[in-house]
Amino acid sequence: MMQLTNPIWLWGLLGLVVPLAIHLLSRKEGKVIKVGSLRHLTDSTTRQFKSVKLNEPLLLALRSLLLLTLVALLAGLLLQSSTSLPKWVVVDRGAEQHKDISRIIDSLTSNDYELRYLEQGFPLPKDTMSEEQTPNHWVLAEQLGEAKISEAVVFRKAYMSGFRGKRPLKPEHVTWFDMPVEAEKLPVISIIEGDTVWEVSEQTDDKFTKFTSIKAAIKSAVSTEVQAKKVVIVSDETHAYDAKVLETALLVLNDLPGFRMDIQSESATFFSANEEAVVFWLASVPAPELDNDFVFLEETTSDDLLIQLSPGQWQLTKRLNKRVALEDQLIVELSEFFETDLPAMAESDRRTMPEDWRWSKAVPEEVDVDSNSANYADINQWLVALLVLTLVIERLVAWRRGQ
Repeated sequence: MMQLTNPIWLWGLLGLVVPLAIHLLSRKEGKVIKVGSLRHLTDSTTRQFKSVKLNEPLLLALRSLLLLTLVALLAGLLLQSSTSLPKWVVVDRGAEQHKDISRIIDSLTSNDYELRYLEQGFPLPKDTMSEEQTPNHWVLAEQLGEAKISEAVVFRKAYMSGFRGKRPLKPEHVTWFDMPVEAEKLPVISIIEGDTVWEVSEQTDDKFTKFTSIKAAIKSAVSTEVQAKKVVIVSDETHAYDAKVLETALLVLNDLPGFRMDIQSESATFFSANEEAVVFWLASVPAPELDNDFVFLEETTSDDLLIQLSPGQWQLTKRLNKRVALEDQLIVELSEFFETDLPAMAESDRRTMPEDWRWSKAVPEEVDVDSNSANYADINQWLVALLVLTLVIERLVAWRRGQ
């Protein structure tokens, strides 16, 4: 079976009319016979030959083959491969021990599906245990889309913390199933705020993660003092929206148990340094020399949203908007910057990513064949070799025939 990636080039087959017309309309020169005298020749009635005669059929065949090969090369001819591509069933580690999921996995593996783990490189069960705690599902989805497989079935726990970076297009040959998520209640922690002791409990499931705070008469075994931070957001008119997104993210952190911030906004034109404050510089003009903990915006192609350049200086690598805040997990990045308990809490967060948020809404480019997933072989190198060989033979034959 054949497939074409650029079938519009099939119009080039109309060019086969050209060598055919040339050969049909050409006249081969007659053979010259030298005679000594014409007196012994007598007139005879002759019938004029008016039909069209095909000359040099070998050259016609070679030139037609040249044109056919060139059109096939431009049209992206693919031939179905005799080697079948593998099929995978990809799961989170431990999914094969789930009562309901294990039956499905056993059924798929009995039908020639390979069992792989949803981790970098998609290791086999016999491979070494991965150190990665929460795989990045968007990165792995792109890798599955590029893998040389015919089909994949994925069973995963779609935790929010497992979606980081840029949303990809959904691979057409991959089917995704979410494993059930059980609600979890975490140990109580105590927070001292002035003369008051609060006991904070966390409960999380696939829809919500919520904290409950109550006054405690006795301190629990685990306690922490409330952190107090002064933060100044410096911006100009061009970066006003960036500053608003940053302030919103900081206000979310301000609601964390045991963490408090005094957030102020200033214009870059009238900025005055406060050595006790953490400064976020979101402005086009260069920042002054500061001794503060300092974060400045300078766009780069880095995958990391925040990069530490020195003990007191960080670089924000992207302009801030709703998409960046979601895909690059701005709140978690800021929580790590301020050394809060949120990263540890995020590891226990059982909220799942809504289906509508998981995939890019961009329209993929239209192609007739996806050579990464379809079982077709690229034969361009053979077509090029055939084109060169046919051209050499055609030139040799034309030279011998005087054409």
